[in-house]
Amino acid sequence: MSVEKLTFAEPFFTVLYVEKEEKFSVEPMSLVINLAHKANQPLYVRDMPVAPLKATVVAGVELTHVEKALVFLDYAKLNLKDKTTTEKIKTNWRSLYQCSGQERHKGLPYYKSPKVRVGGDTEFNVCYVDAYNYPSGPHREHDRNFDEVHAQILGMGMMQKVESKEWEQDRKIKVYQEFIMAPGIIHDKFYNKKGEYPWHQYCSITPCVYLPIEIDR
Repeated sequence: MSVEKLTFAEPFFTVLYVEKEEKFSVEPMSLVINLAHKANQPLYVRDMPVAPLKATVVAGVELTHVEKALVFLDYAKLNLKDKTTTEKIKTNWRSLYQCSGQERHKGLPYYKSPKVRVGGDTEFNVCYVDAYNYPSGPHREHDRNFDEVHAQILGMGMMQKVESKEWEQDRKIKVYQEFIMAPGIIHDKFYNKKGEYPWHQYCSITPCVYLPIEIDR
């Protein structure tokens, strides 16, 4: 049983990693992500289940049967309309291009916190997008073999499935499916049992913050 304070998103977010706690109280309005994907164990809010790799926003309640969970305490206190705050984020965190070194990420208004690993098999970092309606760019492969979902933390965003990577040639793509995400939403899995992905991308709707969750296969 443990509750660990993670520092990867400071000073912008206070994040706790909770493992094997039969009861855990949450007082301020907080965003809770169930990470018990390998155990396939729901956690409960007043006897109602939150499935693995799904999230919820709660306040003044007791979570029960918490196998593994991430808690963004008082998550909405970060004001993305405050320019002093957003400039500090861009100064403290690295751009997506700095993180990946890929030319396709050059100039994108995406900024990432350091990455952290928990539970022996799960990694994540916080990503801030400083623009409206801005895609990250279609891809179907990653830098290592993992299963991935994304949790919306602040603002609005969406995950999109696209027909091809034509954007590399003329910046025009055909989107055939979208998953709209508000705070507390995690989209459905895109990967199949073999770990294969369709061409896909994240796209902001408003300036926003989201959490890519990477799980070792």
